[in-house]
Amino acid sequence: MQSVEATAAETKAVDAIGIGPAGRAGGVIQFVVLAALSVIVGVYALSPATIVMTVLPATLILLITLGHLALIGDNFPFAPPGGNWTPAMSRFEAGIKMTIIWAVFTAIFLCFMLYVYPGWPMSPLYLWWGAIGFWCTLLYGINWNTWPFKGKMHPWATMVVGLVVVLVVISLVWNFLTNLDGTPLANTPMNHHGPLNAEWLTGYIVWAIGWFFILNPVFTTQGWPFTGLGHPGTAVAQTIAAHILGYICWSGSLALGMSPTFSFGAVGSSTIFWALVYGWHFQFWGITKFTGGTRAISAFVVQCVLVAIWIVVLKAVLGPAGNALAAAKLPADVNILIIYVNLCILAPALVAHNAFWLRWPLTLPNPPGTPPPDVSAP
Repeated sequence: MQSVEATAAETKAVDAIGIGPAGRAGGVIQFVVLAALSVIVGVYALSPATIVMTVLPATLILLITLGHLALIGDNFPFAPPGGNWTPAMSRFEAGIKMTIIWAVFTAIFLCFMLYVYPGWPMSPLYLWWGAIGFWCTLLYGINWNTWPFKGKMHPWATMVVGLVVVLVVISLVWNFLTNLDGTPLANTPMNHHGPLNAEWLTGYIVWAIGWFFILNPVFTTQGWPFTGLGHPGTAVAQTIAAHILGYICWSGSLALGMSPTFSFGAVGSSTIFWALVYGWHFQFWGITKFTGGTRAISAFVVQCVLVAIWIVVLKAVLGPAGNALAAAKLPADVNILIIYVNLCILAPALVAHNAFWLRWPLTLPNPPGTPPPDVSAP
């Protein structure tokens, strides 16, 4: 009886945490506020040159460290599931501490690359190299769930091992597969003269991420149709399928004459963004009565509609900033601003606010992948 009463009391305490509506409605409030702040602070409060030449390249390192802390390191030591937070503790304090750790890790990573090795100046090199790191971090952290190390060692030991895996993959891809032909760095020692152009590879990587976000166990399709393969069989199938579909979308859009920046910057990045937002923050709103393949297909259709609407909205909102980029003759356009807002500002803000801050001061978020694919819910 005492355990039942304690559980009921704890449930009531969790339900009472935070202000505003619970569940999806709280996620909508969070989304609107952070989206507005991302555009105002992340775009219009900065000069076009600062965005393109400094902030945008640096955020790729920020994304890699966030992925390691939240996905591979399980938010240890202060936020769940790996940290010590309980409903009796302050979410604000946990959020501050985790954000400080994130900032410190990012600063150390950046300073090492700037001043120790490889000693690159802040430049598009960080975009191209960082895109490979972002891709590997997400693929290994989400689809592969840091196999075979997750759950077998301390969260930060897992994070260190994951970082080693990611850095090895980045180094192999960067040193043996990429070239900088057609860029201002083509005739420098930084050009390794590999078979894949770094700019082309970046676009392909964005599309590949978009597809393995769609296919992974917690977002759009919640792993369907590969869920019966077990682990790591499911991860292998998702990886192969995502990279084939990513290549078809990337090369196909270029063959059709689509602007490369529109293809990966607007469509590809918005695909990643809405897989995250619709699958986690909005919890498959409107289709949770379905299960399995029906939910997966329905979620994909809804996501495609959201992507189309979102691109139109961002084109309108970011249009003046895009014109400023053109006037300053910077190597970017409004589509680059769209990927910047989607993946470098708003998405990490949403992830950190959910994972580190537990959506403070709003009500608690639900875990990613809620509800499970085999459970019908309102």
